[in-house]
Amino acid sequence: MLTLEHVGICAKDTVKLKDWYVKVFDFKIVYNNQKEMPTFFLLLEDQSMIEIYPAEHSTEQGTNKHQGVRHLAFGTNDIEKEYQNLQRHQVEIVEELKINPNGVGTVFFRDIEGNILHFIQRPEPLY
Repeated sequence: MLTLEHVGICAKDTVKLKDWYVKVFDFKIVYNNQKEMPTFFLLLEDQSMIEIYPAEHSTEQGTNKHQGVRHLAFGTNDIEKEYQNLQRHQVEIVEELKINPNGVGTVFFRDIEGNILHFIQRPEPLY
């Protein structure tokens, strides 16, 4: 069986980015290699993780329609609550909260380094 163990985010400032994810989403720090520019693993409630590690090169910020991995999607059963949390933390919203005709809710936003994230709430799972 394969599972998605973690997603890596290469960061300009690993400490600031880690602090943002912990503050906004209350993720738990489960690993810190204690280096000058540390690598962190943050644990989500479903036991998956986000790795935040130091960048060696900068790239231009893209949109959700550029080639490559473009966003991380977090599932939720209360998208309105999560949207209010984003607003409370003054998170940059890319696409406002929408509910489509099938009842699927989405909101797209950026972390402090410009990475695109989004929340999705599905009335029925895809599987």
